[in-house]
Amino acid sequence: MNDSLLMMIRALDTALRVGLIAVVSVACGGNVGPEADGSAGGLPVRDWGVEALETIERDLHLPESPLYAEAWHADSTEDVHPSFMWGAGVQLSALAAAAAVEPERYTPGLRSFADALQTYWTVHDGIGGFDVLPGPKPIDRYYDDNVWIVLALTETYEVTGDTKYLEQAEATFRFVMSGEDDLLGGGLYWHEQSKESKNTCTNAPAVVAALRLYHLTEDARYLDTARRIYEWTNLRLQDPADGLFWDNVKLNGDVDQRKYSYNTALMLRANALFHAITHEPEYLAEARRIAESAEAQWVDVENGGISDGGRFAHMLLEAFLALDEQAPDPRWPAIASDALTFVHGEVRDSNGRYASRWNRAQREPLGEFTLLDGASAARAYWVMAGRAAHEEN
Repeated sequence: MNDSLLMMIRALDTALRVGLIAVVSVACGGNVGPEADGSAGGLPVRDWGVEALETIERDLHLPESPLYAEAWHADSTEDVHPSFMWGAGVQLSALAAAAAVEPERYTPGLRSFADALQTYWTVHDGIGGFDVLPGPKPIDRYYDDNVWIVLALTETYEVTGDTKYLEQAEATFRFVMSGEDDLLGGGLYWHEQSKESKNTCTNAPAVVAALRLYHLTEDARYLDTARRIYEWTNLRLQDPADGLFWDNVKLNGDVDQRKYSYNTALMLRANALFHAITHEPEYLAEARRIAESAEAQWVDVENGGISDGGRFAHMLLEAFLALDEQAPDPRWPAIASDALTFVHGEVRDSNGRYASRWNRAQREPLGEFTLLDGASAARAYWVMAGRAAHEEN
């Protein structure tokens, strides 16, 4: 199939999907676009977000603690412990997105959880950072876990206006950047205690975090850091054939060429942010190139889902919307709407719990439900609801 024909088919598919959303909305008595009830494109994403967070509270909130369990198990004999930092970071980002839309309802819980996460904070070799689990325990810190927290804390600061969260974000980013050295020409490691690889899942969100901190502080050093890490990641971890990103490079130079949607998503988002800050057209062109390849790689044409785990896929939907903010195109919100419709209708079980894959129907009640899977869905819904609320205003 030649490129021009493929582009025509994709354009037609987008038009049909946008038209279908409009038809469904009108049939339900609604209006296409953001609505006062928090829907987006006819989808009640705010209601879905409320529901997702309520399920997390019901199943995973630890008794007498602001923290959440790693997982709920149908087998009550399974060990219950606080969530690993990755899931905690996504939950913090979900609460921040919810509080941005409904501040009175969600800001108190956001503050409580952000403050409780200090139990994960440890100081080792003279620098503080978030451990994978609360202590006391042997040190086990991941640079990518920490950079997700940086992003969530910048949003927590924006919602609350409390400078302590910005200060925490900057302190955490200092830990992230302590994972950079000159081996392989630069770049950030994945794990502090086993510096064996430099991973896109650390470097790509570090670029976004640096740009977010630059936006909030106007400190040019953050912009310089973003440019440096961006250039290294493109050089070492981008597939020149399609613009997507590989998983990691080992210190011997071997590249793990697996592709996960969140790695590409954060570099897509980085290009959108660079364009927003600099207005340089090459960033927008690169964002579009990456987005088109990501659509071809991960959007399931059969059901509209995303062919990856939800813990990765929600970041891709957010990146598509970030591109749409810089260069409006109905295909990107249409993809997000289709994917979230599938997630809510097919990935969520009869008890409101979310399975891990975002392109497979869940026909039976789940026997296990993780904070990471639930928070990923909640984050996606609230990001979409926030977009609708912003357009509404």
